Amino acid sequence: MATKNKTSRRQNHQQQPKPLTEVADTARKNYEHAVRTGQRFQEEAGQWWTRMLSQTATAAEWQRNVTRFTAMAGQAMPLAQRCLEGAMDVMEKSGRTSAELMRKAVDAAQTPGLAECQAKWMEFWTSSMRATQSNVEAVTQLGTRAIDSWVDFVRKNSEAAEVRTPRTA
Repeated sequence: MATKNKTSRRQNHQQQPKPLTEVADTARKNYEHAVRTGQRFQEEAGQWWTRMLSQTATAAEWQRNVTRFTAMAGQAMPLAQRCLEGAMDVMEKSGRTSAELMRKAVDAAQTPGLAECQAKWMEFWTSSMRATQSNVEAVTQLGTRAIDSWVDFVRKNSEAAEVRTPRTA
């Protein structure tokens, strides 16, 4: 009878949805995408630098290249600033959520009645799981947006560099 009960519980447990597993899988896939995108970014940047340094240039051409680089760096700063602002927003929200969870835990620990104490602990754990899921989603979205922005930035600037610089045959 006990074995039958354990088997039944295992089957019920296996049939339940696994939202944290799904969130973790999504985060892993987004992380892998971010790594591949970062690798492409590095390759494109390396190709750009190779093209820039392999061309014989006069002082005027070098000055133009430096001016273009300065303009490109000026465009990169707002991108970096937006990424940092997004990270700060996520950290601020996470801090507020953590303080609220701490308040709920203290409240649950100080509750004298068993039924009420159990209800408060369940509320605490449910809120904790929601906060974890929300944080994972926010960080994943932040990372995806940041990488997409940087990829767009590199593409625009590498296309502009290709158009401006003559290729040697």
